[in-house]
Amino acid sequence: MKRFLLLMAIACASTGAAAQKAEASLVVGETFTSNATQAFRPILIPGDVSTINTKHEIFVQGSVALRWLDAKVASLHLELPVVGVPSQGITVGSPPTSLDHLTTFFITYGVRLKLLPIAPISPWVSAGFGLARYSSQAAGVTNKGALQFGGGLDFKTRLPALALRAEARDFLTGEPNFALVPPRTGDGGFNRHNILVGGGIVLRF
Repeated sequence: MKRFLLLMAIACASTGAAAQKAEASLVVGETFTSNATQAFRPILIPGDVSTINTKHEIFVQGSVALRWLDAKVASLHLELPVVGVPSQGITVGSPPTSLDHLTTFFITYGVRLKLLPIAPISPWVSAGFGLARYSSQAAGVTNKGALQFGGGLDFKTRLPALALRAEARDFLTGEPNFALVPPRTGDGGFNRHNILVGGGIVLRF
């Protein structure tokens, strides 16, 4: 009887794991943002460029994903990560002079390819596009397009509906306004790397 109950419990757990098609995750970590250069255009005096540094800050990310395809050895998911960075200090020049604080919000639609989805450790890669919203007291709000790509590892736990996650993502955008006086402009294009490295939990249902 005990053996029968054990087999039934294993079968139910396996069925529950197989039926899990959606997930929600919460990740917390640290930001690493590339430097920005601002100058008068066109540059008439060589070296007349201001370098703007963005300090490290804590970020919070929530995401939802829906399994689209399942090929057993790999699965494809539609995902929507939403990230908030509350307040990054901005400095300019050398030695650095405090300029402002930047609040950042990212939302990107994308796809995630997960390898070995039923294994104890599942690596994955992700790519997508969406919107970045930068805001500061001095420069106001700047909206930019955002490209997102990254990867990570999911670690199964003894609870079928719970996993642990370690990940790194890069949200690539244009430069926000920095309210330099006199006004200057950046290089244009997608050249601002917002690299987010963190860990958290995943709930599957």
